[in-house]
Amino acid sequence: MLPYTQPQDASGHLIDDVYPLSDYANCRVLASGTAEDLLVPAGANFCTLTADGTFYFNMNGTAAKPTGDITDGSSSRIGNASGTSLVVEAGENISVVADATRIVTATFWSE
Repeated sequence: MLPYTQPQDASGHLIDDVYPLSDYANCRVLASGTAEDLLVPAGANFCTLTADGTFYFNMNGTAAKPTGDITDGSSSRIGNASGTSLVVEAGENISVVADATRIVTATFWSE
């Protein structure tokens, strides 16, 4: 697994909106309303979730699209289709769900 190396421009400034090359990616093709799990592989420390539309994720339980107020800290988070970056540990589970057929990709890097 390739390490996460922040891309830089010609002047050495960090580029925030470009992801480095990765050699490890998994995906889930989600049926509408059906949560699926993405297991963080051995050696991974960073993950970026991308999708072809709106999705929700949860690392502490099964992802669900909220239908009302959730005030106990257990809510799923809405993912940014163009990239939601996470610090992860091997063996963790990332649950993902969408309210339409959706492809969610998880790209992983080591330190």
